[in-house]
Amino acid sequence: MIGISEESLKRVERILASVPGGAEKALAGAMNRGLSRIRTESKRQVREVYAVQSSVFSSAANIRLGKANTGNLSGYVSFSGYKIPLYKFRVTSDSAGKHVRAAVKKGGDTEFRHAFVAHMRNGHTGIFERKTSERFPIEEKMGLAAAQMVKNEKIVSAVEKDAQELVSRRLEHEIERILNGYGR
Repeated sequence: MIGISEESLKRVERILASVPGGAEKALAGAMNRGLSRIRTESKRQVREVYAVQSSVFSSAANIRLGKANTGNLSGYVSFSGYKIPLYKFRVTSDSAGKHVRAAVKKGGDTEFRHAFVAHMRNGHTGIFERKTSERFPIEEKMGLAAAQMVKNEKIVSAVEKDAQELVSRRLEHEIERILNGYGR
């Protein structure tokens, strides 16, 4: 969670006391820039920890951004989405599509001894495994959902740290901007 300290809040109010609504505008602007950074930085951090392409993550993730305004100085970023098929992560298999190895996280992979890569009639490609000894039914192996990846403690701490630093820097910028007559 990112925030603005009490002393920074009082400092902004003191500096922008002569500008009507100036403190709220500066705080909202800095918070919104921090929220946007959370969205961007989380995508970058996910690519560093997990073996998934950025485009795959972006298409599977539903990222909602609730911005701060002068009336409500809080905002949010929420992540949701569906599970990404294991085939979209780093996968290696032999030419027959058997002996499948897959890695969800970078630096480690797992062998799926009874799994196989198949191309379905509808064009979907995936890693499947038989549920019984019969030919059907088969079950597709899935990786993680976007929200599950972002919840990784390493990702959360890196994103929060980066966003907090940005909010602190942007607060100074927003104060300068308002004092120079922009954004009034």
